[in-house]
Amino acid sequence: MTFTQEITAGGAIMALQGAFTFKDHHSFRALLDTLKTASGPNHILDLSGVDFLDSAALGMLLVADDETRSRGCNLTLQRPSSQIARLLELASMDTLFKIEQ
Repeated sequence: MTFTQEITAGGAIMALQGAFTFKDHHSFRALLDTLKTASGPNHILDLSGVDFLDSAALGMLLVADDETRSRGCNLTLQRPSSQIARLLELASMDTLFKIEQ
């Protein structure tokens, strides 16, 4: 998984690309560091470029949500593919996250 970032007045927009798996935990730490330092109340993880998530990635999404909530911010998962959206639904993540198409 790779990611690009855009910092706006409203928060950080992180666009993820590729397969997001356990082996990406170091890259994910860098993403979390950006979320921790970005100002603005609303942060977005753009999942439109993600083609695979494993269970570790689902856990990392929960960590990102915890980090942003602890700072009084919101985290939105944006534009997941139909396959990723279905996986999030099966894992009941759609009840924990705001997911926008």
